[in-house]
Amino acid sequence: MTRQEQVRLWAALSDVFVDNVVDYAQVAKSLGGYERSVIEAAFFVDVAPACYSNLQAAIPPIWTAFDPAWLAETIDRIHEARRSSSLRRLRDKAFIAYLRYRLRPEWRDIETALAQLK
Repeated sequence: MTRQEQVRLWAALSDVFVDNVVDYAQVAKSLGGYERSVIEAAFFVDVAPACYSNLQAAIPPIWTAFDPAWLAETIDRIHEARRSSSLRRLRDKAFIAYLRYRLRPEWRDIETALAQLK
């Protein structure tokens, strides 16, 4: 996958974390062409750790869309932190497990929208 495709995938998935009604059909259309396992990994391992806090804020700062450049930069920093620290890798494994539990309804909505595209 090229860098541009990766950023496009991340940007599409980040729409789930905006403070607005999520158009899962549109998200699914943007994800066309990617394998489900790639989408799932990107959602939980890359995008959710970067964007989840927007859902938790009393007044979320992002309500329309995440800037793709900011998103890519943030995810790159997360990846670098994981590479350079075993403690960070351990912390993130626990956080990702929590995100898989907490974001299960959102993931099901993505899967449903993807299935409806077929």
